Amino acid sequence: MNSFFDSILKYFGYKSWEEWFFQEAIWAITSIVIGIVAWFVFHHYIRPRLGNFSKSLIKKDETRDLGIFIGLLDTKFFDFLILILFGSIVSIGIFSIIGFDVTPIISYLTGGLLNFVYWFFSEGIIIFVMILVLWILIRIVRRIIPKIVTSFVLGRAEYGEHDEAEKEANTLSKVFTGGAVIIILITGLFMILTKLEIPVGPILAGFGVAGIAVGFGAQHVVRDIISGIFIIAENQYRTGDVVGIAGQVGFVEDLNLRRTILRDLEGTVHVIPNGEVTVSSNRTKNYSRVVLDVGVAYKENLERVIFILNQIGNEIAADPVFGLYIITAPQVLRIQSFDDSAITIKMMGDCKPMKQWQLRGELLRRIKARFDLEGIEIPFPHQTVYWGVDQPSLTIQEKTPSKNNKKSSSKTISTKPEDIEQMLAQIALAKRGSIWNEKDIDE
Repeated sequence: MNSFFDSILKYFGYKSWEEWFFQEAIWAITSIVIGIVAWFVFHHYIRPRLGNFSKSLIKKDETRDLGIFIGLLDTKFFDFLILILFGSIVSIGIFSIIGFDVTPIISYLTGGLLNFVYWFFSEGIIIFVMILVLWILIRIVRRIIPKIVTSFVLGRAEYGEHDEAEKEANTLSKVFTGGAVIIILITGLFMILTKLEIPVGPILAGFGVAGIAVGFGAQHVVRDIISGIFIIAENQYRTGDVVGIAGQVGFVEDLNLRRTILRDLEGTVHVIPNGEVTVSSNRTKNYSRVVLDVGVAYKENLERVIFILNQIGNEIAADPVFGLYIITAPQVLRIQSFDDSAITIKMMGDCKPMKQWQLRGELLRRIKARFDLEGIEIPFPHQTVYWGVDQPSLTIQEKTPSKNNKKSSSKTISTKPEDIEQMLAQIALAKRGSIWNEKDIDE
């Protein structure tokens, strides 16, 4: 075994292991340590700072795109690329130190780098300028189109429709901006392909043939896009509305030509293709309406009840907080119906969009408090058990404690059905603590 290692040392021109270690191995170990330290510094110090810096840039509209680009450096993929780069440099250094001829590798890498630099300053610089111009155009589009659309929509909006016009402007801005960005990117892509001397004609022809094949399978996508165009053009609903579509009710978080995203009251997100929208019910367009059914007992004076309800509606309209949400004060509309245990009275009032549920809750709270104060009964279901006249008498055994508390005597009570009903009611009250203690009742 020793002769084998000695032959390896002689092959590389060394007489002993000590000579090889101090002349070559120590430099190889140093290269490895430097590579590991460099990657460690990048992974634990430079990369987190790049991530924080990109987040601070993304928060500002002026530097958002630059922040997104820098954020790509704070990824595991880029971390892996840096690791490969450091590993390759260290490997080449180690091979050179221990005596391998790495000249072909260095020559290949140097030649490739020189060719890239030559191409960049001759042809690549033009492509770089194209990409820069595309980026500038996209930024201009994202800034100009929302301002133009908002100015146009708000300019033709009437007094008091600012919130609705703002919703419409936000929706149209997203659609027009997205379409303009797609057109710019496709145009720029073809320009870059032409500069790279890649024929665009066969690509377009291929897209045409593929489009025919895909068209048969993409009928639903086309239907969704056409439906989305009509939804936006007819202003059926906008981002920020509460709508009912395709059997779902929720808040419109996003809307584009292909799909609508709803979030319901439980927080569930529903992604609905626009082609599935056959009927849309917008609950917050222009204004909303609070509708409330109030039930009172038959014995109450309806004129007095209606007067009190109208008074409550006027009070909430004059409230410094809730009054800001109200367009017309909630008032009694009519006597709605004679129900089994109550007379139902319908109240109705107009309010600002999305405020009807908050106003409904406040109205219920005030009505309950006022009815308790005025002694007006709000009925609730009662149940009476009727035993019938032909039912046999019920025998109840009552325990009476003896003097020594060890023996008890019992007596039999025979009652009529109506007496039994009264006794059962008393027992029920007793179990709730009204007459006797629960432990004294023996059922």
